[in-house]
Amino acid sequence: MKTKFAVLTTLLLITFVCGCTQSDVSNIEKLTPQINDHLTEGDKYFNQSARALNDFKMNSTIEKCDRASSEYNSARSLTSEALSYAQSSKENVYIQYLQLVISEIDAKLNGTSELRTAAQLFNDGENETANEKVSNANQIMLDAKNFETQRQTLVKQNPDKFK
Repeated sequence: MKTKFAVLTTLLLITFVCGCTQSDVSNIEKLTPQINDHLTEGDKYFNQSARALNDFKMNSTIEKCDRASSEYNSARSLTSEALSYAQSSKENVYIQYLQLVISEIDAKLNGTSELRTAAQLFNDGENETANEKVSNANQIMLDAKNFETQRQTLVKQNPDKFK
């Protein structure tokens, strides 16, 4: 009798653990399209802000940077939520992937901030400092691209986790 009870308890525990893990992964999968949409929109606004800066349209640059930051912040919030699900499921590949996404988003937020500051400095006639900010923004966005490349490598190394 005790053996049957122990087997039944073990089976229920395994079912519960597997169900929780699956549920966490499902939640991550539900958030992924939203995260990607916000990243895509943020990138679109950032690129528009860079073009506006090149056209010496500083107010438009600032406006587009603000929109890019808003999109990136939304993506970051959703990614943090997804990361908590990954940590709960103890799925190390997802944890690593989402940490890279957060690093990429943080870089994009910093790069966007640098570009916005550059536009403000150009408006104030502080061209030398503004050019330094533009250079910083470019370098930070290259860092973001590096995080994206690391994510893509992780996906290629784990095709069973990313469908």
